[in-house]
Amino acid sequence: MRTRLRAGAAKVDITPDLRQIRIQLGGYNARLNMPPTGVRDPIYARALALEAGDQQAVIVALDHLLVPWSLTRSVLEATGLKSEQLMMAASHTHCAPDSMGLNERMRFPLPGVGTFTPEFLRFTSERVAQAVQQARRALKPATLALNAAPLPNLNRNRRGRRLIDPTMTVARLNDSRDRTLAALVVYAAHPTIYPHTMMEVSAEFPGVVQHTLERQLGRGAVALYLNGALGDVSPVADEGNTPDERVQRYGAKLAAHALRLLREAKPSVPRLRTRQVFTRLPEAQPHPEFQQSAGREYKVPESLLNQLVKTLMPEAAPVSLVALGELLLVGFPGEPISSLGLQAREIGHAAGFRFVAPVALVNDWIGYILTRHEYLKGGYEATISFNGPNAGAVILDGIRHAVQTL
Repeated sequence: MRTRLRAGAAKVDITPDLRQIRIQLGGYNARLNMPPTGVRDPIYARALALEAGDQQAVIVALDHLLVPWSLTRSVLEATGLKSEQLMMAASHTHCAPDSMGLNERMRFPLPGVGTFTPEFLRFTSERVAQAVQQARRALKPATLALNAAPLPNLNRNRRGRRLIDPTMTVARLNDSRDRTLAALVVYAAHPTIYPHTMMEVSAEFPGVVQHTLERQLGRGAVALYLNGALGDVSPVADEGNTPDERVQRYGAKLAAHALRLLREAKPSVPRLRTRQVFTRLPEAQPHPEFQQSAGREYKVPESLLNQLVKTLMPEAAPVSLVALGELLLVGFPGEPISSLGLQAREIGHAAGFRFVAPVALVNDWIGYILTRHEYLKGGYEATISFNGPNAGAVILDGIRHAVQTL
């Protein structure tokens, strides 16, 4: 007997009341811990609940900079989900409340970086849990359709390499009347179109993608944008005379491609599996360039810097998989560069998956995730990579193990 798929989706506003919860606007150190001056557009948690036989999974797309483990743990506790059943990913908008305010490990003041705020964590985890619970209550019979295609000239490698992943991957969940319940879109680009001088809360271009698709799909459909291997990837968003115009036009362009792929998507057998492996990380250590810049800019002595990094970084981090039909979502606990995302895709293809989408910033954050070559090359991304030159290889080994045991 063929296993039947059920799906449900929901979205909940997670914009904090700026008068009630003191937050900093994240994304750029140059903002120097300043609070937002207002809300340009609301931010949301969008949840897609899935069930096939005895298998369950929930995918959550957050309009946030990153996802610390303390938020993941709080949502798991509130919803009763098992750890491997939750894939919670941040869009990486650089105009959201600083997600370090959700990170229980971040308890020391540092210019340009938020510190843990318990009431912010309570508020956010409660709202995310609401989205998860609403999606689970909305479960109904569903069909699955998948598609993927490269989008030329819409993202670029910002570290000067030609290597890039231009692939957009989509999934469409329809109900028994062939109405779209949810759409899933995965594409890699840093949401950094707004500059640091824009001091309002915004979902940036991922918000435009999601709202545009929801409006065009209609009938209460929920669209989830997950960012791909974005560690070295910028958007090619040159159209428009102002940042607002560039955000809107770039988001609309991605949404148009996504809508085309969704309409051309082909049915897939609705099998569901999940797997999570906690990978032990190399010992945390500041990159030499980070020591130089932090000491110079923040007047942080080397001994304190080492303690800061070891406190902030976990000893192990989760690699998270959701296999939905012929699609494998590979969740990285940070910001992988293109090379690692492409290698993860090869691992998934070798395991028999037709579509493989690397997803960044899932369930925890260990900074940028680089290959050894790129770590030793240095640059900004390397200074925000805290587990040494072999961290990328270790995470890839975790992905291989997780896929083999899926």
